[in-house]
Amino acid sequence: MRGLGEFRLLRRLRAKSPPLPPAVLAGMGDDAAVLQPSPGFALVATVDVLVEGKDFHWEWCPAEAVGHKGLTVSLSDVGAMGAIPRYALVALGLPARTPVKRVDALYRGIWEAAEASGVAVVGGDLSEAPCLILSVTLIGEGETDHLIRRSGAKVGETIWVTGPLGRAAAGLCALKAGYRPERSAVKGRRATHIPPKARKAIRETIRAQLYPVARYREGRILAEAGIATAMIDLSDGLASDLTRLAEESRVGARIFADRIPVDPSTRQVAELVGLDPLRLALGGGEDFELLFTSGAASAAIEDALARKGFARPHAVGEICPTDERLTLVGPRGRQEPLGSGFEHFR
Repeated sequence: MRGLGEFRLLRRLRAKSPPLPPAVLAGMGDDAAVLQPSPGFALVATVDVLVEGKDFHWEWCPAEAVGHKGLTVSLSDVGAMGAIPRYALVALGLPARTPVKRVDALYRGIWEAAEASGVAVVGGDLSEAPCLILSVTLIGEGETDHLIRRSGAKVGETIWVTGPLGRAAAGLCALKAGYRPERSAVKGRRATHIPPKARKAIRETIRAQLYPVARYREGRILAEAGIATAMIDLSDGLASDLTRLAEESRVGARIFADRIPVDPSTRQVAELVGLDPLRLALGGGEDFELLFTSGAASAAIEDALARKGFARPHAVGEICPTDERLTLVGPRGRQEPLGSGFEHFR
């Protein structure tokens, strides 16, 4: 980057940037982007930051994956509101020693994720920084009466998740243990032979960690159908994110351990690294599935997503009065506090 400089990099990125839709009246090249909102829609804005050494490590994370994830985490937030993602602004802090090909790959990851989701990257900012810092601001749209908040859950409603939990956390644990998707051997103290089924599980969980999928399409369906009363994306783990939703809704919650969806790949990798798969599902985070509450019939909820080609969601618990707090119910009916997941600065 020291040889290229800021302004040549900006020109390079502008030349490579995909075409912008007509609703973008001014994009890269001006002091600010000019956007034309859709009539009758409210704007939804979110921002997320990825920091080198904290949220990713170059040892195991390709630059394309950093770009992909940088946009995906914001897509997940917009999806949790039931909104349509539209525009992104990318702020990037870089060390002067950063190879230009790494920046190209990072933006390739952003642009590929943006194209797949119908998002236009309309501008951003560049700065020198002691490590790579990627911040993505995403602007979405949604009808005011369709947007879903965290504060709408009611006592007696069912708690749902859109897919299996713990997979991304298992992938992160596998990476930290020295597993790599392109290798059949293991670095460090563990055995060098990995059974074929375990190799597949490692690849699947690591991909879930590096290239997560945001459920913004499912969020939009739930909003349009009026099914979800409250919703949040599972970025920090079921325990932490359900706690946030319950606090905003001023309710308690009961989660049933035997209903939490944990897929075979997560269980296999958890066994390899010596961890409890249930704890990965509860506190691991970065699944980016949606957690929502609803008083609708189970068949109506399942069919609403299945009719659009999505997997059927899983009912994992129920909303209770606030004095019951948040509890985890084991297979034999034993109750314990739900616990917590990931939290910055802790």
